[in-house]
Amino acid sequence: MKQLWLIVGLVIVGFASPSQAQLSGRCGGDDNLTPQQVQGRNAWARKCGYISAAKEAILNADSEYQVFANGCFQYPCSTNNCLYFVPVSPSAPCVTGLVNLGTCMASTVAPPRGSLLAYLEDSVPAWPAWLPRDAAGPT
Repeated sequence: MKQLWLIVGLVIVGFASPSQAQLSGRCGGDDNLTPQQVQGRNAWARKCGYISAAKEAILNADSEYQVFANGCFQYPCSTNNCLYFVPVSPSAPCVTGLVNLGTCMASTVAPPRGSLLAYLEDSVPAWPAWLPRDAAGPT
């Protein structure tokens, strides 16, 4: 019986890994969206029936967006499984045949090192000076 569970576990892990790798590739490359593009992508996905209105609201609140196994925003893209261009405009026409892959977080671009903005962000104290240390309660 233990051998059966081991085999089932290995099969599940074997199927999960390729999709996680594909999702990671989409989020970091071919379908890397900015915070300004997130709501447009989600509105488009809802309009075209890929996600519900409730899922759209949740994704928008978390600055996440829907990605697809066979479509991406940068088209043509570097991977061979990106067959369709997936828009970020809610008014764009629907694309049929897309397969939901998962969700990604919007990319945030950090200010360049050495810039005044980066210096100011680094100089912000980790704890507000006006708030006593014990105000947060026990740790």
